[in-house]
Amino acid sequence: MKQYGIALAVIAGVVMSPVSWATEQAKQQLQEKMQQLKSVQATFEQTVTGSGGDVLQSLTGELALQRPAMLRWRSNPPDDTLLVADGESVWYYNPFVEQVTVYAQSNAVENSPLLLLMEGTQARWQQFDVSYDEADGAFDVINEATGNELTLSFDGDTLTRIVLKQKQGDTTTIALDDVVMNETLATDQFQFNVPEGVEVDDQR
Repeated sequence: MKQYGIALAVIAGVVMSPVSWATEQAKQQLQEKMQQLKSVQATFEQTVTGSGGDVLQSLTGELALQRPAMLRWRSNPPDDTLLVADGESVWYYNPFVEQVTVYAQSNAVENSPLLLLMEGTQARWQQFDVSYDEADGAFDVINEATGNELTLSFDGDTLTRIVLKQKQGDTTTIALDDVVMNETLATDQFQFNVPEGVEVDDQR
C-alpha cells in the first residue's frame, strides 16, 4: 500500500476534479493516521459472511501488530491457529494437524489492502484509492487492480474495526476490543519457533 507522501493536486498543469481532490484529501488523512500508528494490541471478534449475508465463520482471538512489518494473530479454540509475520516470512501454524506453512512475506501481502496496517511504503500507496465517511469515522480503501476493498474505522485515533471485502463477495469483519495503541512491543512475540514433531511446509 502507499504511505507518507501524497499525490499533488496539480500535475503538469492539470487540475484535479473535485472527486479526485476529495480522494487525495482522504488519502492524506489516512496516511497521517498510519504515520502515527506504531503498534496495535487488541482482542478481536472476526466474522466472515458470504455474498448472500450468510455467516461462514465466526471466531475470537488476539492480535499484536508492530509497524512496519510484524504481526502476531492467534485465534481461540476451537479454531486454534497462529499466524506470525516477522518481516521476512509468514508462519501459519495449525496445531490440530501439527503443521506450519511458511510463505515469503513479500509474496503473502502483495496487493493486499491490509498492507496499510503494515509497511505502507509510497509505492504501495499508489495502488489504492481512498475515501472517507465522516459520519462513521471510516476510511474505504480500494485496490482497483484486484477489486478488494478495505474499511478502517477509528474512534479518534484508535482503530476499532477492520472490514475486508473480497471481489468474490466474501466479507471479513474484525471488531477490535481492549485496544492498546503505540506501546513498545516485545519483539520475541513476532518470532516463530517450530515445535518438536511439527511438519514444516516451506513455500518460500
